[in-house]
Amino acid sequence: MLSLDLLRQHPDLVRKGLQKRQVSVALEEIVRLAEQRDGLTRRCEGLYGSLKNLREQCRATPVSQRARLEQQITSIGEEIRELELQIADLETRLRLSLLPLPNLPHSDVPTGFLRSANRELRRWGVPMSFYFPPRSYRELGSELGILDSVAGSRLSGSQFMVVSGPGARLLRALVTFALDFFTHEWDYREVQLPLLMKYGALLAAGQFPPLETQSYSCQADELYLNPGGATSLVNLYSDMLLTAETMPVRLVTWTPVFHRDGGSASLPPSAARLPWHQLSEVQLLLLVAPNESYTVLQTLLFQIETLLQRLELAYRVVMLCSGQLPFAAAMTLTIEAWLPAQRRFLPLASVSNHESFLTRRSNIRYRSPAGQIDYPHSLGACALSIEQTLATILEVYQQADGSVVVPKVLRPMMGLSLLTSH
Repeated sequence: MLSLDLLRQHPDLVRKGLQKRQVSVALEEIVRLAEQRDGLTRRCEGLYGSLKNLREQCRATPVSQRARLEQQITSIGEEIRELELQIADLETRLRLSLLPLPNLPHSDVPTGFLRSANRELRRWGVPMSFYFPPRSYRELGSELGILDSVAGSRLSGSQFMVVSGPGARLLRALVTFALDFFTHEWDYREVQLPLLMKYGALLAAGQFPPLETQSYSCQADELYLNPGGATSLVNLYSDMLLTAETMPVRLVTWTPVFHRDGGSASLPPSAARLPWHQLSEVQLLLLVAPNESYTVLQTLLFQIETLLQRLELAYRVVMLCSGQLPFAAAMTLTIEAWLPAQRRFLPLASVSNHESFLTRRSNIRYRSPAGQIDYPHSLGACALSIEQTLATILEVYQQADGSVVVPKVLRPMMGLSLLTSH
């Protein structure tokens, strides 16, 4: 959630930031509500002071002479209750006005609304070249007997996939590889989250309202399947005051994600993305001091690049433009692998700095070593989109006979080095 102080003190800055995301809002109305609330709050505080004085006078006055004072106390108490109801109503209206507003883009984020405005930062590795026409992951998966869209449709409808045999083992190996990498080498704490979440939890995570229409819901219990994004992890610390000793927070989880439009909500739209309604991701969340967040963003990016380098997948790093940013992000960097058959880049991972947007929205605060209380910055990442990485491996490591070589780093977990149709 945007800082109300920032909005009031620098409305032009906020307006320009929102315009970069094609968002138009009447900031003057929000400022008017805030000023009205503050005026009533000051009046209420003044009445509390008067009430305290009257009660002290009443205690010092003989019982027979207290009638007038008690009448005044009753009158002021009723006025205070009325004011508090008005303040609560204004607080609700203010929050409802602020919740739909996205985060402001960082000044380094390129301005634009199409994928062509994204900024490529660097590349690693050399895309695989073939002496034969490469086949798509769909063809390879079908011929190897590991991807079955017909069975998926029979069970759940179109754009659901059954992954079986060595394909399922490859998915499991990717999850284990990624979780072990972050927990053993980078000291992340592994957690497992419920798949069904409350509306308020998704609202605090910045996934609602933008992903609300794309979510699967259980109406009877008012619960929703996780639509994707590491921001869900932030709810573990809602309404908490952290200490400097508990910072930084580093969490990693593996979770299925569900999206009615198909694809992953954690990654930017791509013509090459898998259109499946159910995918899975290894997700990260970090809570850090505000002055460290952009340094930590680069460290987080380095960690994920190292993960993909060990899989020996050529990739590029891209900074998303303002119009492509996720709702809660001030800056997002994606890591995209080259699909040789489709001749397109496919996003496999992304890292975002939310600054204080989500911690303010979730009311997460921390006490600095100097004793000051502030909102920490949160960073989230889809460290690895498991099914999209599977699709990339199938295309990059394919052989002329239709078999697929298993990346070296996954062979000990797979127990084999080649996927074949036999």
